[in-house]
Amino acid sequence: MRAALDATPGDAPVLGRGWDADRWESAPDRASLDAVTGERPVLLWRHDFHTYWVNSAALRAAGVTRATSDPEGGRFERDAAGEPTGIVREHAVRAFAALESRAAPALDAALLDDAAAALHALGITCVHDFQRDAADFARMRTLASRRRLRVLQMVDESQLEWLSLDGRASGDGDAWFRIGALKLFADGTLGSRTAALLAPWADTPGTGMTLIAPDALARIVARAANKGFACAIHAIGDAAVRHALDAFAACDASRTCAIPPRIEHVQLLDPADVPRFAALGVTASMQPQHCVSDIHAARTAWGARIANSYPWRALRDAGARLAFGSDAPVEPPFAALGLHAATERRAPGASEAFVPEQALALQDALAAYTSGAAAAAGGFGVCTLTPGDEADLVLWERDLFLTDPERLPDSRPAVTVLGGEIVYVSPRAAAVTDVTTGVAGHRERS
Repeated sequence: MRAALDATPGDAPVLGRGWDADRWESAPDRASLDAVTGERPVLLWRHDFHTYWVNSAALRAAGVTRATSDPEGGRFERDAAGEPTGIVREHAVRAFAALESRAAPALDAALLDDAAAALHALGITCVHDFQRDAADFARMRTLASRRRLRVLQMVDESQLEWLSLDGRASGDGDAWFRIGALKLFADGTLGSRTAALLAPWADTPGTGMTLIAPDALARIVARAANKGFACAIHAIGDAAVRHALDAFAACDASRTCAIPPRIEHVQLLDPADVPRFAALGVTASMQPQHCVSDIHAARTAWGARIANSYPWRALRDAGARLAFGSDAPVEPPFAALGLHAATERRAPGASEAFVPEQALALQDALAAYTSGAAAAAGGFGVCTLTPGDEADLVLWERDLFLTDPERLPDSRPAVTVLGGEIVYVSPRAAAVTDVTTGVAGHRERS
């Protein structure tokens, strides 16, 4: 923190992210930040983007005091005297929106191009983007129009209104940019202990936070479906997943939109709800790296319920459609790490697998990252190895099916092709072969 302040002198707010107190000896609070930040407002996102750690200057600038009420779906943590501790959860973070906007770095086309190039080097050709304000929408549409990435752009409720007035709906767009689903949050997260559970947390009082009441969630899903919009509902806890499934069931959401309904994360699932995904046509959009990153937190917070956590195999065996991703920047956007997590259920270098019976075969994990993700977007971004198909391809430096599982996380793309253009060649591949040989009509991006 001191280094960041020294690198950005002045009095503007400072924004950061990445802390995780699960293994800390003491809980974070404003006093510990005050000791190094003084009167400059500091806002630090927990790595899951569901909790802020702020200093006293930020609390004052946002007008948050002991008299400030907790908003619906949010909470200001308080000490024994009722004073805010500096830990701010879920919807309560909205009190700091103005400060965050002053602190957030400016984005331009060059930065987005750099990000796209970094994703090409990781073998990524299409993103499902969950940044949801109008500026993000415009930036990503421009990026896609320049053929840097294919983009399925999610929207929020304010965008839903103006897009529907313009006659637009989920699935509308072209081969590079399409409108995705309405993103909703049914609960919080495991790490922040705000995921909504059917039974109390093992290490924290209560059952978490329901960010949208079940009846309200059902109404929003139905209203969106009537306008032609699918919904992508963030639901981590087993109660939130059930609420999301109930909302989809109430309006038969899978038959009204161009792209299927989806639930994001599904980290804890009651066994009774497993078959409902296939029955309702709901995609389980999951991120395998969360599993290995959260092993300690899951064991501590869920106890015996971990048998029902990250249930990829149970869902797959029940006929559910799986779509895998990274949730970047929460986890690195690198599929090799996700493939290792999905097939081994352990961190690289670790010996003990976490609930190994829920592991997938490599073929199933690859399908979830490729054809499953495309199906979750209504077929957008799909590519088959068929003559004449517009190629979105990744050639790996080694055969993943012949690779020792210990080496999977170190596997790297050799060549990435996007829309028939070679957009990335690894230094190793460039040194040993002419990658353009035999690529009919290829266009190599400069």
